Amino acid sequence: MSEHLVVIAQFRDLPSAGLAQSTLEAAGIRCFLDDQYTIGINWLYSNALGGIKLRVMESDAGKAREILQNQIDNTQDVDVHQGEALPDSVCPKCGSTEIKRMNYKRRFSALSLLLGLPLLVFGKRYRCTRCGYRWK
Repeated sequence: MSEHLVVIAQFRDLPSAGLAQSTLEAAGIRCFLDDQYTIGINWLYSNALGGIKLRVMESDAGKAREILQNQIDNTQDVDVHQGEALPDSVCPKCGSTEIKRMNYKRRFSALSLLLGLPLLVFGKRYRCTRCGYRWK
């Protein structure tokens, strides 16, 4: 009696797929990644191939989906707390704790690629939502 492999998740990039695969293997579920090597070498093929596909045995699909959903829920909780507000920081100008982290890396990365300039590394920058003051 042979079981079929079913796709339970698709990922755009290799690190996300590898994390999901490691999580399932740690739980004792055998799983396989399709197109990991092709997309790992040239990530631009990801959309054309439909991403990296995570496959498990049909009998393990329900349990695997549940484990991955728990991982996603836990990760989202961490991102919300780290990405939006910085409760330990205060604005140097007005003393407010309503601080927002700004991410300029993506804009400068795209601009440097278009212009053929070396990539400049910018640190974290913060903005106070109350008074509008910005600082590193």
